[in-house]
Amino acid sequence: MRVTGDWPGPLVLRHGWAKAEARPWNADIPDASLRLIRGSADFLTACGDYLLGIGVSGVTSPPLPDVSSGLWLTAGYQPYQALDLYSRDLVGSQPAPSHAVTIEGERDWEHVEEIDHAAFPPLWRLDQDGLREAMGATPHASLLLTHEESRTTGFAIVGVGSIAGYLQRVAVHPDYTRQGIGRSLVRASMRWAKRHGARSMMLNTQPDNAAGRLYVSEGFEKMLDQLKVLRFSRR
Repeated sequence: MRVTGDWPGPLVLRHGWAKAEARPWNADIPDASLRLIRGSADFLTACGDYLLGIGVSGVTSPPLPDVSSGLWLTAGYQPYQALDLYSRDLVGSQPAPSHAVTIEGERDWEHVEEIDHAAFPPLWRLDQDGLREAMGATPHASLLLTHEESRTTGFAIVGVGSIAGYLQRVAVHPDYTRQGIGRSLVRASMRWAKRHGARSMMLNTQPDNAAGRLYVSEGFEKMLDQLKVLRFSRR
């Protein structure tokens, strides 16, 4: 195993042609988040063993559809969390946001991370590396922001693949909830995705997240399939 980087910073793990990337899950949960670039089940097991050996409590996968989880299960990763999956087509005109939403050119990740930590429970918080990873998950992505005077009140990370848009992350600071900011960010994300060629929009969220009602009210349908986060540990 060849490892580049210094923990708790991001790591690149290689063995022959196999490659994976790891980062801390977040500052609150002492797990590692592992992303497989290419490799076998044996390589995934070796990555898990290496990361446990440097002191992490467990190694978690990205959210995976069932069709992609077999390799991880073979490697000894076990079901850990489930995420509901929502989808909406982008045919026709999309509703306009009721708040001003800006597309951020120079990204102030410190303020975005602050909102993320305030909006999500510890297990689901993203640090700056995780937020950048969400931005890099699609070929084209953008950070959308809302403001109240000089304060950033909410953000969305939205990206597009070939024909689908993905709402990777959306959060509103608790000081500004119940003002329709989240709805405006969802609408602005749909409009951005459609302008960049997306014919549909997908997102995922925790099953107990009240935002599910917002998504349904904006035309999203909850899909039968869920995404699964898998976890590797020796306990």
